[in-house]
Amino acid sequence: MPLTPSGMHLASLALLAVAGVQAQQSPLGLIPVGSPIRWGGTNSPVNYSDPSTFGPTPVLVNGGRVRIWQEQRPLGSNGEWQIFHMETTDGSPLASQLNANWNITLDYTLRVPVSFDMAVRQWRVDGRPVTGISNFGAFCCASLSNPVFPGPAYIGSGFNGLLPAGEQRNWVEVFVNPYSFANNGGVPTARANGFSFAWRFTLRPEGPPVIRSVISAGAFGAQSSIASGTWIEIYGSNFAVGTQGWAAEDFDSGFGPTRLGGVEVSIGGRKAYVNYVSPGQINAQVPANVALGQQSVTVTTPGGTSAAFPINVEGVKPGLLAPPAFTLSGTQHVVALLPDNTTYVLPPGAIAGLNSRRVRPGETITLYGIGFGSVTPAVAPGQVATQLNALVAPIVVRFGGVQANVSYAGLAPNFVGLYQFNVTVPAVAASDAVPLTFTLSGVDLAQRLVIAVGN
Repeated sequence: MPLTPSGMHLASLALLAVAGVQAQQSPLGLIPVGSPIRWGGTNSPVNYSDPSTFGPTPVLVNGGRVRIWQEQRPLGSNGEWQIFHMETTDGSPLASQLNANWNITLDYTLRVPVSFDMAVRQWRVDGRPVTGISNFGAFCCASLSNPVFPGPAYIGSGFNGLLPAGEQRNWVEVFVNPYSFANNGGVPTARANGFSFAWRFTLRPEGPPVIRSVISAGAFGAQSSIASGTWIEIYGSNFAVGTQGWAAEDFDSGFGPTRLGGVEVSIGGRKAYVNYVSPGQINAQVPANVALGQQSVTVTTPGGTSAAFPINVEGVKPGLLAPPAFTLSGTQHVVALLPDNTTYVLPPGAIAGLNSRRVRPGETITLYGIGFGSVTPAVAPGQVATQLNALVAPIVVRFGGVQANVSYAGLAPNFVGLYQFNVTVPAVAASDAVPLTFTLSGVDLAQRLVIAVGN
């Protein structure tokens, strides 16, 4: 997606990639590594309650009979999984008496307040996952995939309450009768010698979100009206506790997420596709079939739902990529790429660190835009364009009033909501500020743009 918190990172159009893999994030350390914990067990294999420290290094408890270790996996920047592993050191079963209840009790410390909203549990025999049965409202996830562990597990919801920072005492993770598992054809407790459980902790904003402004993407004109398929920027407060952009795993059947980092956006009662969230900004794509006229935008987070923010919705709201960084001496240049896909059309050296030169008549350049409307074959908002397509509405591109040949006008393949235009520069007089105009269905774009043309 072409948006980042500061608009477009102009040094590399690779940042336009929609489903590119994000850089791996470090855990937040909601339970600080090295902090004290107390790990207790009943009938596992016998009763015990031993002090330890939180971390990935295995530690022996219960007189050396049980090995424990912990890990953390980030959930974007808005939370993380707290994962606890245990196994017997001699391969004997964890539940030593089949007719007695079995549980684990933990004391630990939280660095900040969190919401506990999911638990995943898994039994193992000699390292091999085995299928559990449901208990306490959990449901069995016997497929080969679940949110945390490879292989079958069973999953339950948390209580979605707010856990305060500081010491948490007597957390009971499991309280079951192992004999019932064996009798019901579930976990073979007489042989199960490994167990893991994970808690999903989500950071919560301080209060409900507040919207202060909504505009079309700033790098594409920052217009006050929007249209279906247009990328927008929402500014305000209490949107998120960290920053997160969508990644490949957030896509489902070729569509981007409508919920990212616990944040949802509604426009005219329809869910938008959320590309980026931060405490003060959200980037989203307007969904399909939003009614024209004044509509309401709302943001929903774990902290609540914002008041409705009014916005005018039009049929189309086109804009070409022309960020503020491309403003030279008060004149807005369009972002245009030469055929090598690394050289920008600007006067040489106009922007430090950016490879650029003037375009020559007869050369073909690539321009990018948003909000130009329908294409054929149809591609819905939120959907990755997987093939070449054609813009339905007619467009005319002129350089200094001279019409140019447009060899491609449609959504860019492998992107979401990003239009691409391949345009051959006509014979015009050389200038560093040749006016560039776009007409869509006979209506001129609102942007006033120029381009550098040489000889």
